[in-house]
This record gives sequence, C-alpha cells and structure tokens, in this order.
Amino acid sequence: MKQQQNFAVVNVDNNQLPIIQEDTKTRYSWIPFGVYGHDDFFDAVTTTFSVSTTNNACIEGIADLIFGKGLYSKNEAFNEILQKMIPQEETKRVAFDLKLFGNAAYQVYWDDTHTKIKKMYHVPVQTLRAEKLYGSAKVQNYYYCVDWNDQRKIKDKKKIPAFGTSEDKMEILYVKNYFPGLYYYSLPDWVAAMQFSISEGEISNLHLNNITNGFLPAVMINFNNGVPAPEERETIEDLIQAKFTGTDNAGRFMLSFNDDPNTKPTIDVINIENLHEKYQYVADYTQDRILVAHRVTSPLLFGIRTANNGFSSQSEEMKTAFSIMQTMTISPFQNIILNTLDSALKLSGYMDTEIYFEQLTPLVILSQTAEETGKSVAQVEDETNKSMENPATTDDGQDETSQGAIPPKESNMEEEFDDINFIRTVGTQSAFFKEEFK
Repeated sequence: MKQQQNFAVVNVDNNQLPIIQEDTKTRYSWIPFGVYGHDDFFDAVTTTFSVSTTNNACIEGIADLIFGKGLYSKNEAFNEILQKMIPQEETKRVAFDLKLFGNAAYQVYWDDTHTKIKKMYHVPVQTLRAEKLYGSAKVQNYYYCVDWNDQRKIKDKKKIPAFGTSEDKMEILYVKNYFPGLYYYSLPDWVAAMQFSISEGEISNLHLNNITNGFLPAVMINFNNGVPAPEERETIEDLIQAKFTGTDNAGRFMLSFNDDPNTKPTIDVINIENLHEKYQYVADYTQDRILVAHRVTSPLLFGIRTANNGFSSQSEEMKTAFSIMQTMTISPFQNIILNTLDSALKLSGYMDTEIYFEQLTPLVILSQTAEETGKSVAQVEDETNKSMENPATTDDGQDETSQGAIPPKESNMEEEFDDINFIRTVGTQSAFFKEEFK
C-alpha cells in the first residue's frame, strides 16, 4: 500500500494580474474605476509610483519632458492672454497626472455671459468620477470628492458639468487618451508594468526586513504529534502563511511551546545557493520591464544606471535615444493636451491660438552638439526647440468665420479674475471649490 504523504506547500503569495475595469453596472450615479472591480485604480497607481524607484524616476522624468519649458502661443497677442488664463504650474500638474494616471483634468471658469474662458486650473484627477451615461453619447457631468474611500466624504460630493455641456460658471475639461475597452476613463501607457513596479517595491521591502531582523534561511516545519484532520491542517497552514510569509515577515522567527520533547516541531533548514544572485536577476529583470513599458530607450536620460550602462559620456547614444523618445512618447502626450486645449479655446472664440510646448532638451546633448557645430549652447537650444515644436493639430470642422477672431486684448484682465471664488490646496491632494452647487 502506497504511503500517504502528509505535507503541504504553503504559497507565499497569491497575486494575480490586475483586472482594471469601469463598473458600468454600478447602482451609483457615477462610474467607479478600479482594480478587480473596486473603485481603487488611482490608489493602485499611486502605490506603484511610490514603491518603485525605477517607475518613479521614469514618470517624473517623462512628465518634465512633456511640459518642457512651458505652454506658449506663437500668436503674441493671444500668448499674453494665455499666460494669464492658464498659469504654467497648472499645465505642469496636468502633464504629470496624464503621465501618471493616463487621465487629467482642468477646472474651467467662464465669464458671466459664458462666452469667454477666464481661467483654467488643474484639478487632481483622482478626485473625479464620470457620471453614468443616461441616453447621451458624451459625459455630461463629473463628481468631485476629496476622498472616494471615505463614505462620509462621498456624501458631500460635488456635481460639476463637463466642459461644453452647460451654462454654469465652472466646468470640468477632462484630458485623456483613447484606450480600447474603456469609455469613461483611460489607462497610463505603462500599465503593463504595474506588477513589475510592485515586485521592485517588494524586493526593496524584503531586503529592508532582512537587514532589520537578521538574515534567516528558508525552512521546512515538521509537526511530530500526528497527522491532523484536513480542516485542522488548513487552519494551521493559513496561520503560518499569515504569520510568516510575505516580504514584511522576512527574518521573523517562530516560538513553539511543548509539554513533550518527543512531539516538538522540528525545523529543517533549506539552503538556497546563490540567493543574492537570484534576487539581483529579478531586480534587473523588473527594472528592464519597467523601462520597456515607459519606452525608455536610454535610462541615462533620467539618471538611471543599469547593468548595461554607466554614467560615462555617450552623447551620440543619448541624442538618438532622446530623438526617439521625443517622437514616440513626448510628442503624443503633448498632442493630447494641446488638442484638448485647442478645442476648448475654439469653443470660447479663440481661433488662432497656435499653442505649443517649448521643448526641454538635456544639457549634455546641447553641449555636445554645440561643440560639434561650433555654435553656442543657446543657439543649439533655440534651433532644437524650433525643430521639435509640436503645435496643436485639432480640426473640429467649425467655420472659423462664424467664431470670430481672437478677442482684443483686455486692458485689465486681472480685475475680471478677482470675482472667481475658489479655494485650492497646493499639491495633488485635493481641490475645494467655493462655488454654490445644486
């Protein structure tokens, strides 16, 4: 008779690939957006951004390149209006949200006649949820709440019209890219690296806890007081898994109290050779996958050193890498913002906006090019910016003659802005609108 094997393998983790979806069957009037069907997508993204050093560096660096040196207009008359209408810091935050979350938003303030945009400010996109469609092909409203995880605060949510759908003084201009399978929201371009970002964070956590608690090898625990019933075995396995698995428990030890030395548990040490090499392989692999997801052709552009490069001067490689990134990554992100703003400004009567982002080029590339051409860094930078200009390309099909030209320059626009009542907190935590909502 074959002897029964009375041992079990306890899984360290049961993570699965995240399922990100819009909950269109919700009983709420807004659309939850989350991982595994929960309304936690933005929280999950924030976590992966904060725990992964590589992911953090890529997002910060690319967001800086998207914004560049700021948003401007080639039309001098309109550029003066633009700088007062949309403060540069607001668009910089929008660029950051768009890269981090794949979604971003402006709060738009109209004049009393609802014919001219007076001011546009960034609003943290994680505080917004789209209203469920009720017979309309376009989102009509957004709901604002400072914390969608707090039921008490959800009760105080604000309903704000979507841009171009009302006559209200304030509307929400949502900025996002198309993503298949989604309608209300979008996903960041690096979404495929979420698991790798978490893995990188877990590796850091593992090392921290091993250092803190002392390094202990993997073990097999043998209980010598007989074979328990299946239900009891399952309880024991769950208890051990909860107490001793996961990176937070690395280096912990177990105490056992027994009244008979013959039945005490025995611990068999399982020595894993070259464990540090295996961890290094995983670390290198996760870093590489994160870089691929962000389409980073040269990590040196963001000060990231990998196993395949150092910090030595590699100007030609960096110039090629930057050119590819500008074409494949930076310009598409800029176009999303520029085209969204261009359409909004046209609706407000500003036709010849000619808005663009002034590009930001790494100094090492400018210096090398200046040395090769005999020009100054300033000359090279100016030529590079002109060659990389990325103007808005939106054509909404409207008859420009019916919209009129750019309104004449206001003599004192600041006075008009004084009556816009709003309270805004600095940073990305929240924005509170001092408007009367009904």
